[in-house]
Amino acid sequence: MLKEGVLHLFLDFEDEFKVTLNKSKNFCIALFDSAEELLFSNDAMTTLLDGRGTESLINPTFKKLLQINTKDSLIFEGVLTIGNINSINSSIDAKIFRKNNKILILGEISALQLLEQNSTMHLLNVEINNLQRKLIKEKYLLQQTLNELNIANSKLNELNATKDKFFSIIAHDLKSPFNSILGFSELLSSNISKYSPEMIEKFSMNIFKSAQSTFELLENLLTWSNLQKGKIEPVFNTINLNKTIETVVELCRPFANSKNISIEINVEKPISVVADIQMLNTIIRNLITNSIKFTHPLGLVKIETKILENEVLITVLDTGIGIEKLKLNNLFSIGCELSVRGTNNEKGTGLGLILCKDFVEIQGGKIWVESELGKGSSFIFTLPIVK
Repeated sequence: MLKEGVLHLFLDFEDEFKVTLNKSKNFCIALFDSAEELLFSNDAMTTLLDGRGTESLINPTFKKLLQINTKDSLIFEGVLTIGNINSINSSIDAKIFRKNNKILILGEISALQLLEQNSTMHLLNVEINNLQRKLIKEKYLLQQTLNELNIANSKLNELNATKDKFFSIIAHDLKSPFNSILGFSELLSSNISKYSPEMIEKFSMNIFKSAQSTFELLENLLTWSNLQKGKIEPVFNTINLNKTIETVVELCRPFANSKNISIEINVEKPISVVADIQMLNTIIRNLITNSIKFTHPLGLVKIETKILENEVLITVLDTGIGIEKLKLNNLFSIGCELSVRGTNNEKGTGLGLILCKDFVEIQGGKIWVESELGKGSSFIFTLPIVK
């Protein structure tokens, strides 16, 4: 029989040991004590011993297994060493037979040897698991660093685009209206007595439009600049959306009247939203003036609302010239170039739409556009509502 200490050691490892051995599907493994009594056999050995294996498998009974000798085609007898690249090996006294085109290895190994090898394998598995965890952690940290670099690179590209946009507006979009103002005012100041009242009125209107366009651009430019520098902090309050829309529409109506464009308001029952009043005014004003700018005379601009579960949809739609499909996805991007002029040759920078996007997102909403070239556009944004 096994020595008592060895037996206790075996029993301590028994559950873990059996799980390991039972996973060996390609090897028949059995443990015997010194009295040749079976202590353990894995699933493969059990199948071998009880005679329920396949036809090609050697199926001797337990008694026959212990009596295998040279008449069963012995091809090797001696010490067999089993090892791997990790230098974990075991030497056993073994006999190797060939039967029915199968190789049968009958080996003898002590329980102590098996337990020592199992302990070594256990330590190796622990080391491997620790190494795997370390590699996984390093991979995670590396991926996290890569993500941070990508975010930083994206922000850097955005800052470069912002800088380019800023200088482009200063160099071109501000300069052009001043050229018009200076040119017409010079004609009036030096030759006013030579012009008819109709011509003077026409020149004055051109100066007014240029000045109005320049003021609007400067206002957006200063707001955008302060936003980029983090100088604008939202102040959230409960706001009556209906009254806010009506107030902004009245401010935009003179511009619409100058082009014979109608503005309609189709707002549902009184709606209260959580928003910054200055940002909300800027969003609605920019969207309405943008629609007027790209709508033909006698056209229509309409403001509508639709209440959802936790938010309200505000839509500014027009019967204008529409937007090319390729430009829709980048319309709110800093790098988007607007080459199309308004129906009265108004110049657009796209800065107003960029401001709208920033202000909507600051207030927890989303903004998008639906449009078809030649059939008008719908600018839609959401805001949280007060129930």
